[in-house]
Amino acid sequence: MHLFSFVRRGTAAVLACLVLASCSRPAVLQPSSSEAESAASGTDGSGASQSQPARFAIAVSEGNYNPYLNTNTLTEQVAGLVFEKLVRISPRMELEMRLAESVVSTGTTVTIRLRSGCTFADGVPITADDVAASLLAAKASGFYAGRLANLTDAQAAGSDTVVLTLASPDSLFGYLLDLPILKAAEVASPQPTPSGRYTYGAEENTLTPNPRAPFPEEGPDTIWLTPVSDYAELVSQLAMGQISFYLAEESASSAVATSESYFRTNTLLFLGVNGSADNPLCSTSQGRVLLSTALSRQDLADRYASATPATGALNGLYECARGQQVISAESDPDALPAAMAALGYTLDEASGYYQNAAGQRASVNILVCGSSADRVYAARLLQQQWAEAGIEVTLTQAEDFNAYLQMIQSREFELYIGEMKLYNNIDLSPFWSGSARYGLAVTQQLLDAYNLMRADSSTAGAFESLFAEQMPYIPLLWRGGVTVSNRRTSGVVSSVSDLYYSLASLSIAE
Repeated sequence: MHLFSFVRRGTAAVLACLVLASCSRPAVLQPSSSEAESAASGTDGSGASQSQPARFAIAVSEGNYNPYLNTNTLTEQVAGLVFEKLVRISPRMELEMRLAESVVSTGTTVTIRLRSGCTFADGVPITADDVAASLLAAKASGFYAGRLANLTDAQAAGSDTVVLTLASPDSLFGYLLDLPILKAAEVASPQPTPSGRYTYGAEENTLTPNPRAPFPEEGPDTIWLTPVSDYAELVSQLAMGQISFYLAEESASSAVATSESYFRTNTLLFLGVNGSADNPLCSTSQGRVLLSTALSRQDLADRYASATPATGALNGLYECARGQQVISAESDPDALPAAMAALGYTLDEASGYYQNAAGQRASVNILVCGSSADRVYAARLLQQQWAEAGIEVTLTQAEDFNAYLQMIQSREFELYIGEMKLYNNIDLSPFWSGSARYGLAVTQQLLDAYNLMRADSSTAGAFESLFAEQMPYIPLLWRGGVTVSNRRTSGVVSSVSDLYYSLASLSIAE
């Protein structure tokens, strides 16, 4: 997908399709040498002193603070400061209760109990009616509709209880409820009454601490808001000192006077496998498991600025998956000879490659989008690892994303490198019935185990074990999000749920 987008698509199908794109985000713009020197030295370029106050400034989309009306990602990010949420996800992927005191999923019913004593910035209590209206507004919005596709209704049941109805069971639905809560009467207002840590400042384009915040936190007394219209302007404004911090989502060359930080996300780098290919390494579960066993995910992760090994189908940081995954982060060379022999391959000592009785080498071909240097790099790392294990790898580079996608949809591949930005409830349906389904050998047994896990997350271990035995696709890495700040600014803590998860440790150097 485009790695920085001011407009996020709403439907799961579109999202899943786009995340296969692997197109690089725009290169970070470098200011001219004179501008760079000015920004670093605090002059205006003519040598005159230009006092730059120590302040925390962030980018916004001008004129609208309501994420249910505006599909701009900057609006969503600022909403994390201005509006409180039912829950949020910590940097360690732990579900934290906020306005919700509890979230209980039973079958197709989700019951939310609200914490007492929480108010909006004007002192009006936050009620179940506000929560139900906010969730329905989110479902109807362009930004959140995809993640809430399984939600069919939200109703207040008294002042402190909200009952949600789902189309199908989802025991992890609580992870989707990190949504801004607005007044029921203001879900269509461009500037709703705040309910979060910050409120609108008296000075134009500022935020100040909300004295009635349900969860107050140490942070700057003033946050300055800088309107930007596109990604290029965002990067340029940071280089010029007009903003302090932004989300880039994936590492790239830093602009002058910047630093990068990373946080965990649910973006999965994986290998799609054509189970109908005329190649036992792809068409059999033994072959797919063999390919997985022969690679070191840890070595792959170490080559990226922010990535962790994917040792299962689910994000291993989630409580239900923690300690339940059986795929190793390291390769297992000792298991390789027996596994290769079971598929009819023996090691040719002269060449260092395995071959079958006809003298043909064990080999696979990896399809990659040639316009993505990042994916080509990953493919070459896999090529190197498998060559060292005795498996020959060839690469096919599609000229552009459209050609790449057409080849996948036509099943003109053995393996392909894809990237999937999963919703925070780890919905894997794109692999079973969505845009990543092409060529995958998915059994009914695995689908049944998955559906059982969706209904009851305590069965995640059984699903992970079965997935590791069948390996319809090969998980590689969980990619991290990337934030960029100027060198004055440090200490912003981000999570997949909130870019401004915590400002308590924020430091602005003079």
